[in-house]
Amino acid sequence: MIPPRLHATVVAAAAALILLTNLGGPALWDEDEPKNAACSLAMLDRGDWVVPMFNGRLRVEKPALVNWLHLAGFAVAGRNETGARLGSATLTILTCLLVWRIASQALGSRAGLLAGLAMATCIWTAVGGRSATPDAPLVFFTTLGLWCFVAGRRQEDGHLGSAWRSWRSASVCGGALGCAVLAKGPLGLAMPVVAFLTFTLWQAWDDQASPIPRMARLWRAVVGLRLPVVMGTAAAVALPWYAAVTIRTGGAWLEGFLFVHNVGRFQAPMEGHDGSTLVYYPAVLAIGFFPWSIVLAAALGHAAVVVGPTAGATAPRREGIRLMVCWLATWVVAFSAAGTKLPGYVWPAYPALAVITGDFLASWAAGEAVCTRWCRVPGAALEGVMRLAWSILFIAGSGIGIALALSSSLGVPALQVLAPIGLIPAAGAAAAWAFQSRGHRHRALGALAVSACLLVSILAAVGSDLVGGARAAQRLVDSLAARPVTGAWAGFGSVPPSVVFYAADTIPQLHSTEAVSAHLEGRPDAHLLVDARFEMNLPSPLPSGYGVIARERPLFGPGLLVIGPRAAPNAAPDDGDPITPSHAPSPEYPLAWHALAPTP
Repeated sequence: MIPPRLHATVVAAAAALILLTNLGGPALWDEDEPKNAACSLAMLDRGDWVVPMFNGRLRVEKPALVNWLHLAGFAVAGRNETGARLGSATLTILTCLLVWRIASQALGSRAGLLAGLAMATCIWTAVGGRSATPDAPLVFFTTLGLWCFVAGRRQEDGHLGSAWRSWRSASVCGGALGCAVLAKGPLGLAMPVVAFLTFTLWQAWDDQASPIPRMARLWRAVVGLRLPVVMGTAAAVALPWYAAVTIRTGGAWLEGFLFVHNVGRFQAPMEGHDGSTLVYYPAVLAIGFFPWSIVLAAALGHAAVVVGPTAGATAPRREGIRLMVCWLATWVVAFSAAGTKLPGYVWPAYPALAVITGDFLASWAAGEAVCTRWCRVPGAALEGVMRLAWSILFIAGSGIGIALALSSSLGVPALQVLAPIGLIPAAGAAAAWAFQSRGHRHRALGALAVSACLLVSILAAVGSDLVGGARAAQRLVDSLAARPVTGAWAGFGSVPPSVVFYAADTIPQLHSTEAVSAHLEGRPDAHLLVDARFEMNLPSPLPSGYGVIARERPLFGPGLLVIGPRAAPNAAPDDGDPITPSHAPSPEYPLAWHALAPTP
């Protein structure tokens, strides 16, 4: 058994292993990572921390907190992948510690350790926590607000009281949620407030011992939330930047952000991100919370029994699980109803899911789990539930190994080297089964935690770096940086954000075949970056002397090609005139060959 004084160290060490190992190794991937990072570089080069710009245009998708984190990361680690991701990784480690603290305060030290490890070593923490996106800041600050709520209302006897202990506690919670609004918008305040309000009304409704009439009790509970203090403090933190960007952009940023990327995304699917209202997020949680999701159904069943008045649980424990249920349900239900669905949208619900799971596993280890109390032989049924969980883990591990062994048929042969990692969860499942059979339940949980940490850390640190196609944009930029020419650049179709980040400059975008012809014929050394999906729309034939001079095929997304002069018109620079990056391009030609050198 790990002594309680070391629990925080164990959780932090597991999270750091997964989140910091080879953090800058993989290239920035997908659309969001390079777009956020390129926007941050533009802020840095312009000396403007207010207005977010991407590739020369106003970026209305996200507030600026993620960019400020990038600027801090660039100052520490340089203008590279590590600098872009360092803020997210650091905040996610702190999030895992907050989950440990919340569970420890509400449910006991053993549940706290398991909850912190579940949060630190699940699949989606490794994905979101190592990404240069606003998700990690949002999860940290909403979880910080949740911890402030628990700490600010917890009484000496462990109860979550019906009111804040002081207005200062409420204001600190509001400040944390204000930062969440700066991370991803109004939902950073709205979702936690709904969860707090739901929990408070539930508690007041169920308080049968109070002599106060129910409606008066409900009203008093709502007043005790001190919502004006919470929301006022959140506004004081977030509104200055929102007001500044609104004034600077004549309202364009606020209009695009609120009505397109908030209201619009909720009303209808955007960018093809849709899914079943009932199935999508349960499936996301089952995958994203793996390997701890092997007990997901049992943990939720256990929580459903604990929150009832006849479960036999202590009042502080019942209150803690009720709060977690309200927090989990708020995020999952709200985003299940939204038109646009993405796996990361419900990551803020994972802290509550981790606490619920930690409480179930701690209760099982202590012989106190109640999810099978309705069965004829509850103890035997619960043992069967856990053996089923180990079986699922063994099958999943075997499936992971087989899938990776067959990865060459999926176009990613480099991943075959990872096939043996499927043995990790399989071995962990076998060990847990054996320990349970011998009555060593704590050791069974230790086998689960160790296998989770090893599996997820290897996948995060090594797996993403083996996907060579993820560096297609960087290889393209690097190859073009060595060409001995300087010429006018433009993009046709769409300009991948990864190219913009690694080029560290602006690439004008053309939208018609005629514009492409005019661009290529305007100078003898003009160049064109082309999204392969639009290759058929290029002029046919190309102007004399032009052709495809570079081509890359990323693993995800369309291929990239470059149209340029087949023979470079200028000589290569000698050793005394090295090619160096430029962050001050000429107004006439926003991207030149010398600007394509990789950023150190």
